[in-house]
Amino acid sequence: MTADATFRADLVRPVHQLLAGHAARQPDRIAFKDAGLAVTWAELDRRTARVAGHLVGLGLTRGASAVIYLPNRVEAVESYLAIARASAVGVPLDPTSTDPELAYLLDDCAARLVITGAAQLPQLRRVLADRPDIVVVLVGRDSEPDFTEAADHELPRWEELASTWSLRDPPRDDLGLDEPAWILYTSGASGRPVGVVSTQRASLWTTAACSAPLFGLSPEDRIVWPLSLFHAAAHRVCVLGVVAVGATVRITDGPAADDVLRRAAEEEATFLVGGPAMYHGMVELVRSGAGQVPRLRVCMVAGSPCPQSLHTAFRSAFGIALLDGYGSTETGGAITTNLPRGPYVSGSCGVPIPGLTLRLTEPRTGDEVERGAEGEVWVSGPALMLGYHGRPEETARVLSEGWYRTGDLGRRDTDGHLTITGRLEELIVRGGESIHPREVEQALTQVPGIADAAVAGVSHGTLGEVPVAYVVPTGEGLDVQAVLSACRQRLPASRLPEAIHEVTDVPRDPAGKIVRTLLAGLPTRPLWRRSGEWPRASLCSFGAVDLGLDGADHPLLPAVVELPGHDELVCTGRITSTGGDPTLTQRVDGMAVFAGAALMDLVLHAAGRVGCGRALDLAADEPLVLPHDGGVQLRVTVGAPQADGIRRVTVHGRREPLGASRLPWTRYATATVAPAAPGRSGVSLSVWPPPGAHRIAEDRRAGRPDVARTPRAVWRRGDEVFVEVALPDWVTGQDRHALHPVLPDAALAGAIRLARKTARNGAEPAVAVRWRDVSLYSTGASSLRVRLRQTADGSWALEAADGAGDPVLTARSVTCAPLRGDAVRAASAAQQDALFEHCWVPCELSRSAARPAAVGGAGPDVPQVRAP
Repeated sequence: MTADATFRADLVRPVHQLLAGHAARQPDRIAFKDAGLAVTWAELDRRTARVAGHLVGLGLTRGASAVIYLPNRVEAVESYLAIARASAVGVPLDPTSTDPELAYLLDDCAARLVITGAAQLPQLRRVLADRPDIVVVLVGRDSEPDFTEAADHELPRWEELASTWSLRDPPRDDLGLDEPAWILYTSGASGRPVGVVSTQRASLWTTAACSAPLFGLSPEDRIVWPLSLFHAAAHRVCVLGVVAVGATVRITDGPAADDVLRRAAEEEATFLVGGPAMYHGMVELVRSGAGQVPRLRVCMVAGSPCPQSLHTAFRSAFGIALLDGYGSTETGGAITTNLPRGPYVSGSCGVPIPGLTLRLTEPRTGDEVERGAEGEVWVSGPALMLGYHGRPEETARVLSEGWYRTGDLGRRDTDGHLTITGRLEELIVRGGESIHPREVEQALTQVPGIADAAVAGVSHGTLGEVPVAYVVPTGEGLDVQAVLSACRQRLPASRLPEAIHEVTDVPRDPAGKIVRTLLAGLPTRPLWRRSGEWPRASLCSFGAVDLGLDGADHPLLPAVVELPGHDELVCTGRITSTGGDPTLTQRVDGMAVFAGAALMDLVLHAAGRVGCGRALDLAADEPLVLPHDGGVQLRVTVGAPQADGIRRVTVHGRREPLGASRLPWTRYATATVAPAAPGRSGVSLSVWPPPGAHRIAEDRRAGRPDVARTPRAVWRRGDEVFVEVALPDWVTGQDRHALHPVLPDAALAGAIRLARKTARNGAEPAVAVRWRDVSLYSTGASSLRVRLRQTADGSWALEAADGAGDPVLTARSVTCAPLRGDAVRAASAAQQDALFEHCWVPCELSRSAARPAAVGGAGPDVPQVRAP
């Protein structure tokens, strides 16, 4: 097939005419089937006509919105067609939407009717409690779990509607080709979904211009469909493409590679559509001998482009090419595509669909750029949307004089192949140079050992922004040096990632696009950072001396202000959730929390500026929750000395959106400090492991993001617990802390896990909320030997030495409490809204028969913490 193949005008006809034609020509051929139902073309024609008449009888008026809220099943396809035959507007929605999402979408499309299943019915009833005018049609089969219980006499049942003709209302079957027929939701510029209004002509055009003439889609094809049926690709290919040509579809429950391979073999499939992750899984199965190679003719890629390594591996395993393309919901589907017989250009998404016009323009002026230069992609063609439902201003911003402005950036070579380089709003401007995340992602995904990758910008005090990479390794493992070497070969030095993090998966929306705003909040395992340290500028401010302040070398408190006329000072700084040393915070319900020994580190650093090396008492008021965007300003105030030299220290913070100067400060901790006591500490841990202690088996959790907080080893001797902890080699700058917080945090975590003999995986982390009589003897330790003993009040006595056994820190008492998700959420909301409350609540625990034990805790559900 070539790009100038003949347009199939005979396929662009109203849905009811297409169905009638197939019912006459091939009445007994299967049209669609799933695990429990199969319908022929004759049955599909009759069933959708019957349902359409009943929908009219249920009050669905011409042009009204009818929502399809179903998982993958035949009735979802029938719903698309029956609503069109009732001359209404079909609105497919993701059946896994949350209550607020569903409520928003129902209101946005002004839904008058919802077609749903038994599994979705409880949620729908909750959402429709204050929307009583919306009619519900229930889909299900008696053999399905919960259907009989969910069905009642009040709800019309789909199968009854599809099996009987309405005596009063026939199907309208008069919807014009250019009238609104469907609303397909896609990501909006504001972050909320917007509804793309499409017609029958626009929805069928891609089949007539591309799928049929270029890919050869025909009645002889057998398609396996694993993608969600609310997806725009399903609307274009699985529903309308198949209805146009009369092929057969086997609908599956999802894109699990093993299931797709099995179904493709069973159905003798010729045509398959899926995402890169599915195709990657199929390659792995075939390579391992666990999967049979089906006789596929066409394999289309939907959602996101495939890396070149996957293209090569798939062709080797299956003997055919993966067909990448580029499209959007607003353009009715495909804009460009690669062709089954090539030619293939690495990184390219192919050539424009015949009949469609494509321009690359300078974004600021709209002038067309020269061939080979980068520009914004503009598209004109018969399949453009009518507009965004109910949003004329947003429509006007992207549609002008017959052109759709995609917001994507790309280049075209001399043969017309288009390569997408990024999006306008996703550009990372590093020192004045624009970096496209997609360009870095393409370089990363070509490296063996990387299954998926995403790149986002993080703020940098000197350069403005720098790129940071998030990679998903394959099962074969990841060689970081090989990744860096490959990136250096493909990218200029200025575009190399500033840091590389390992993640379990890349967040994507239903269309397969990377949701970059979620990357910073993922649990990660840092793998590498440029120049041996993390981008400090994203963590704190610089230029203290230039601003008339005294400079300090603490990573979070880089500046000091001495107050004239008073023996007091203020240490000041800033912290964010997306930059700096990731071990300084803990993740709770996806939120970054600054707590535990991190607060003690700030206090000891500030106290050391005035010659105080001892904290008599420190109490945490509430967790400091870092926002996903922006940061928190820090102020650590050291008060004037009393007669005995004791000073009061407070730790305050406030979030820094626009207008931060008008927000109040939140107090996170208070402390009293004093000069260090004379004499030596008495800590003696030079003999290690301690004599008579037996080692406890510990789960090292290798490869997990919390590895920094996992002890190297734990021993027990009577009522004493000994813990060895060390900073991972990717953590630097420990000499700039009073004591790197992750070391005492990890030691306490090891002791508490041992005390929680019945603790389950995933138990809430416990953090130190009160410290008493803390003395710091040295700074800069990268490893600790720690002796802990639980006291009668449930707190822990702590002694710590460095790797040589020399004393580092002692604490007479450390009280720990669970870092509960509800307390963190409450603190986050209070810190955002400036409505403050205390979240740490003391809680009595059950006492051990051998020795009483108690611990301070937050919230009612505190895990039992007691010594064995």
